[in-house]
Amino acid sequence: MTMKTWCALALALLLALPAAAETADPLAAYALTDGQTVEVDLDGDGEAETLSYRVVPDIETGEGIGVEISVADGGASATWGSDMIFRPDAYIADLDGDGATEVLVSGDWASADFVTWGLRWDGHAFQRLSFASDSRSGAGAGYTDEGYGHVFAIGDGRVTLIGAYDALGTYSATRVYALRDGVFEFADDGLWHVQVAGYAWDIPLVTTREVSATFVEDGAEVEGTLPVGARLIITASDGTSVAWFETEDGREGYLSIAPDAQRGWGSTVDGVPEDDVFKVVPYAG
Repeated sequence: MTMKTWCALALALLLALPAAAETADPLAAYALTDGQTVEVDLDGDGEAETLSYRVVPDIETGEGIGVEISVADGGASATWGSDMIFRPDAYIADLDGDGATEVLVSGDWASADFVTWGLRWDGHAFQRLSFASDSRSGAGAGYTDEGYGHVFAIGDGRVTLIGAYDALGTYSATRVYALRDGVFEFADDGLWHVQVAGYAWDIPLVTTREVSATFVEDGAEVEGTLPVGARLIITASDGTSVAWFETEDGREGYLSIAPDAQRGWGSTVDGVPEDDVFKVVPYAG
């Protein structure tokens, strides 16, 4: 199994976990199902519109390759269709508490490259909502018409997206957004948080040299060193300056990283290329 396949499988398993126990699925209250029609106030005028949702199937395989969302609003009606996406899902929620219900559509463009669109009905058509932009390298800026990742959680006015993320390896990681003045802004600590599961320890980072690190002990930061042969997993990163970790014996801390400008990809750790710091760095490929 290639690392790319493993990462895609890991992300698929994470997305499937709530579905395996529907009673505990926090997204169930927001999810639309194929062929469903609901009455919901989409524009915040106090009156319900009729929203119909269907998954567009592939003619040959029957697999979902997109969605169509139709709205009847008094005398107005319109249909919004997604780009081609695999494993599509859709959710409805009033994300900013203004009385208008937003629609979120998630799917996989290709090879676990997940995308989420935010839609708002203006009385005539759906308008895409912008997302604060952050690339997988952490070097994003400005805004885009879609969020990177699949909807992972909704609650307390927040939307959490999950996607494959590169920081000393490729991992499934999340970022949190809040809808403010019609724009999805970051509502987190600026880090991508890796969704650590039991299998993460199947491919830990193993040091081949001593590495300077900052440990967090009883709430205080303590400078120290990871010895040769230390086993650790990445738990969070901003992709450009810091990578948080947990060691096999339960210590937590962070490494100082930087983009590897000489190679043009990957990172350095305290100025040393990552491949000279760890035995194997598990990037998807």
